[in-house]
Parts: sequence; C-alpha cells; structure tokens
Amino acid sequence: MLVAKDVLVLGISGDSVHNQKLFKKAHNLDFKLLADIKGDVARKFGVPQGEGGSIPKELFGKKEVLTRGVTASRWTFVIDKQGKIAYKDANVDAAKDSKNVLKAIAELKGK
Repeated sequence: MLVAKDVLVLGISGDSVHNQKLFKKAHNLDFKLLADIKGDVARKFGVPQGEGGSIPKELFGKKEVLTRGVTASRWTFVIDKQGKIAYKDANVDAAKDSKNVLKAIAELKGK
C-alpha cells in the first residue's frame, strides 16, 4: 500500500538483526527492518529509550533467545524528500498507525 505511493518504509528498533529477521518472517512484513542495538538512531530523533535484555521464546518450532540492545518507545516519523520531519507521532496506536501515516503522506503530496 505505501510502496505504491512512492514511499520507503523502514522499521528501526533496538532488536538484534537476528530478532529482526524472525519478526519480519513471523509478521510477513514487506519492508526493511533496521537494528539500532546501541540506540544511536533513536537518540538522534529524541525517542526515549530503556534498557534492553534477552528473553527466551519459541518461534517456528525452535527455541530462540531474543536479544535487544535498547528498548525504544514506539514512535512514527514521516520524512519528506528534503530530509525534514514532516510528521511525528509519539503516541502510536498500532491499529491506527498506517491510516495516520497515509493521511500525513496525502497532506505532503497535496502541498
């Protein structure tokens, strides 16, 4: 849906690359996930962070240890073609996030 609107979608979290691969597969995601294990990207965007850690979990019939360097709050950004933040949601409601992003993109394209 977003790709058809000429939009690049990235997910960034403090999870390891291994976690990202498992998460992407488990949720059948069609966009790239980036690992920000030290929280450098989150910090640059002002996203609050907490400690990371590891938890055991069974995924796809296999025991995995999921490791996260930092736990960043869930925020959404839309960045325009000039590299400026055009939209920021610091109180993301996952069920409404795509709709809100599409609205922000429509408003950008209407400018």
